[in-house]
Amino acid sequence: MKNIFKTVALGFVFMVTFSCNTSNSEKNEVTIPKSELLNKIKGGWAGQVIGCTYGGPTEFQWNGTMIDDHVPIPWDDTRLLWYYENAPGLYDDIYMDLTFVNVFEKQGLDAPDSLHALAFAHAKYPLW
Repeated sequence: MKNIFKTVALGFVFMVTFSCNTSNSEKNEVTIPKSELLNKIKGGWAGQVIGCTYGGPTEFQWNGTMIDDHVPIPWDDTRLLWYYENAPGLYDDIYMDLTFVNVFEKQGLDAPDSLHALAFAHAKYPLW
């Protein structure tokens, strides 16, 4: 038992030692064109909208567990528009994020939390 422990401990020490071997000369800053950044941001928002829509039919039905592979989740070209028009509450992730973005846009990235609280308190959408 002691040999196993020593072997595992020694392996762990080597793993930690060699996995942390990074050079300080590595550049930690990346520059991309503004158009590419905008494209990535749009893709992120599109992904969030699609995710809200795709997850809509299953929301709160499988709490605390994974949905089995045999459970079909309907999807076609009409789903996005249908859910957007008929179940706007699915997009709470989106409009909550947009409230943050709106405060940042008006007050800057250092906007105090009190302004965010006011924005949510006076929002015209349900907070549940």
